[in-house]
Amino acid sequence: MFWLKTKIIEGEGSLRALSKEVKGYERVLILASKSMKRHGFLSEAEDYVREAGAEVFSIAGLPAEPSVETVEELLPKLGEEFQPDLLIALGGGSVIDTTKALKVFYDVPELRFEEIAFIDRFSKPKPVPRLKTPLIAIPSTSGAGSEVSAASVLKKGEVKYNIVTPDIAPDVAILDPRLPRTMPAEVARNSGLDVLVHGIEAYTTKVASPFSDAMALQAIKTVYKWLPLSVRGDEDARAKMHYAATMAGIAFLNARLGLAHAMSHKAAWIGPHGLLNAILIPYVMKFNAERSEYARRRYGEIARELGFQTTKDLIEVVKELNEMLGVPQLSELVDEETFVSRVEEMAEKAYRDGLVAFNPVEPKPEEIRELYLKAFYGE
Repeated sequence: MFWLKTKIIEGEGSLRALSKEVKGYERVLILASKSMKRHGFLSEAEDYVREAGAEVFSIAGLPAEPSVETVEELLPKLGEEFQPDLLIALGGGSVIDTTKALKVFYDVPELRFEEIAFIDRFSKPKPVPRLKTPLIAIPSTSGAGSEVSAASVLKKGEVKYNIVTPDIAPDVAILDPRLPRTMPAEVARNSGLDVLVHGIEAYTTKVASPFSDAMALQAIKTVYKWLPLSVRGDEDARAKMHYAATMAGIAFLNARLGLAHAMSHKAAWIGPHGLLNAILIPYVMKFNAERSEYARRRYGEIARELGFQTTKDLIEVVKELNEMLGVPQLSELVDEETFVSRVEEMAEKAYRDGLVAFNPVEPKPEEIRELYLKAFYGE
């Protein structure tokens, strides 16, 4: 089955479509990142909402990491002060994920996070009841794919958890390439590498389909060709990467992800998510290819799409791209003593992550530990 709930509006200046999309709503709340306020996109969005005849409220400067604490802090404002009948998320994946979680608890205030969150693949959360408040997502970074996905990833303490329900997939996504052109080079690199790993993992899961494959391959090819230029600030490349991020999001919405993501979720304390994915993916690919004929075949197909031949070629291409873009070694991000003291716990938690069920190979906790150590020592 292939599924997409979100209507996608794309193109230069497409933020203007807000004035049409919010028609008929009375009270609109925009949650935005600091950068969207700084670059003037928040006030532009507010103007379009007013143009449509709605009252607009804004909360700017959401934290970089979506957390349960932030949601709990903002909820009273929604329920008591604003009472919006439409939510707009304007910013990176963190802003969109925070807004999705707010929608859940705003619509069903009696829910508790612990009841509905996916703690691990062996837990059975309560299903989320039907939600009613519509959501428009306007991503400013090009990586997370949150503008089309049915999940919200939230931190509680040191650990990331998922809320998953089709009802939190945004109703509309507006992809205006002017927004990601404001990304610093490092954010463009990390989020772009996240797109690459989304594509590779979505193409090689146990539930990939011809429809998710098409989106995954197009995203991978776009990253390979355009990410280096995007990092240098090329405007056309930034637009192409922005669309590729959403394509990869559609791919993993349907085909899910694998072990690299499970491992990077549990290593979130070390550094940015996209960067960790980029560091881990060559080790995960080698691990999968050595144990699964299916994985070898699928990696080979990706390699040929990029003009190469084998799984080995693809792993080398990914490593070379990392090197070209200045991706550090894991050992440059965290000291050995700290890493080794936590590797056991990370491996155990990664083994329990829901995405492991979709990986082409079922790893043992000790194999995951070994992969973490290989990535750390650059073996």
